[in-house]
Amino acid sequence: MAESIRLPIRVVFYKEGSTWVAHCLEFDLIGDGETREEALDRLWEAITIQIEVSLQHDNPSNLFNPADGRFFEMFAAGKNIAIGELHLGEPQAPRHIDRVEIEDREYREYVGGATCAV
Repeated sequence: MAESIRLPIRVVFYKEGSTWVAHCLEFDLIGDGETREEALDRLWEAITIQIEVSLQHDNPSNLFNPADGRFFEMFAAGKNIAIGELHLGEPQAPRHIDRVEIEDREYREYVGGATCAV
């Protein structure tokens, strides 16, 4: 049995026009929607697919593709958001994945100067 991979997840929320974007820094994946909740749901779908395909093709290095530094700056400048503020339960664990554990989740909202072009 292969060893587990434990990953922390940091998500920065920001607006692009009237659309909310949830951007995962560790995977450089995004979800978008009319609300933060919808954007986060779509992000979790994208993360699940990324993990499943990476493991299915025995390519764990595909799990380590961080976002550009400007998004880390937005996260650092953002304010903390608790799951309760987003009115979400815990995201569902990725299907058929026993080798990857999402151990910590941090969510921040960036409100400020010009957002970065994605």
